[in-house]
Amino acid sequence: MTPSHHDKEHRWAVDSPALGTGLQARPCGDTLRPAAPPPAADPVALALSGGGFRATLSALGVIRLLADAGMLRELRYASSVSGGSIANGLLAANWPALRQEGFTTTTVDELLVEPTLRKITSHSLKKALLRGLWRTLGPSTRTDLLARRLDEWFFHGTGLADLDPQVRWILNAANLTTGTRFTFERDVYGDYAIGLAPTPGTGLKLCVAVAASAAVPGAFPPLVLDRASFPCGTDAPALLDGGVYDNTGTESVDGERYRDVFLLVLNSGGLLRPGPYGGIPVVRDLARANSLLYRQSTALRTRLIVERFRRGHAAGPDGPLPPGTRRGVLVALATDFAEHGAGQLDKWRAAFPEHRTYDGRDLSLVPTVFDRLPEPLCRALVYRGWWLAGAGLAAHHPHRLPNLTALTPPPL
Repeated sequence: MTPSHHDKEHRWAVDSPALGTGLQARPCGDTLRPAAPPPAADPVALALSGGGFRATLSALGVIRLLADAGMLRELRYASSVSGGSIANGLLAANWPALRQEGFTTTTVDELLVEPTLRKITSHSLKKALLRGLWRTLGPSTRTDLLARRLDEWFFHGTGLADLDPQVRWILNAANLTTGTRFTFERDVYGDYAIGLAPTPGTGLKLCVAVAASAAVPGAFPPLVLDRASFPCGTDAPALLDGGVYDNTGTESVDGERYRDVFLLVLNSGGLLRPGPYGGIPVVRDLARANSLLYRQSTALRTRLIVERFRRGHAAGPDGPLPPGTRRGVLVALATDFAEHGAGQLDKWRAAFPEHRTYDGRDLSLVPTVFDRLPEPLCRALVYRGWWLAGAGLAAHHPHRLPNLTALTPPPL
């Protein structure tokens, strides 16, 4: 039965067919698609999860490792959510300068790592947002304020349409209206249910895409694109943290068309610790249930991609891959590598000791915050991301690492 006009006006966001039992959101059927990046001899994709500044800093460590290994110049896809989107946005905004300097580790430190450390260790983004709450008394929201502060801190007016076309930059949010992944890219934005619209001419800034990707439910209201027009859009997109839909950031780079692209995934998401839990009844139970749902969805996506990696590893390091396989590495901040692994992993450990704790706590348990952090903790997170990416390559794709004596780890 066709819904009446009255029903359409009064339906709620969660009434989307995407969320109904046995119903699926229908693809829009539009033909606009993101432009493919230029070819590379050995293309690389990067997927960066959410997790506040914990995710941002460890992602910068992974980017630094890619520069060390000579793989950053081959990067063609960079997908991210939430805190990982801050690192992705920094990489995108500075890509032309990095390319001009040859994608060196020194340049990554100078343009990405050190400026970010100086900002996070000397200022609190949370307090900056609280001080600006008076700006939300009118039509602006806390998410608009987040975008403004991110622009001031990191992106300095960079527009989405201004990003370098050498890489397909993908910043993911969750669309509460359709129940699907919403993408912001250099040339298009939208989702498969409402279709894609061209980015040029919209004036959309990089900071807005990152803010939508990082708008944690509860702390920030949805970013509503009420002035945007999409081919199949009937209701304005209402966007929240991309981690609500897919905190691994892998969906956009996990299809068969990307089979021959080497994929490096970093999961810096929070952990659910089994055991007793307390707090306010109802709120406590809802929070725990939400954590269980997040854990389940992330585990399912992780198992799928890891199984493809295993089949790809069995196919060997060179040559074409059969369908359903992939070459790559997935690491998380809590990843444990075998005490004695392959020869190259043992050499990696001997050359670069593992540091996974700060002040007696495992780095994977650092709170998911956008607050001021002490410098030793920030450097430990950068080192952790760098070390994990290197250990993953050493264990599964050792031929991708250069001579270890040529590498200089991030300072602790």
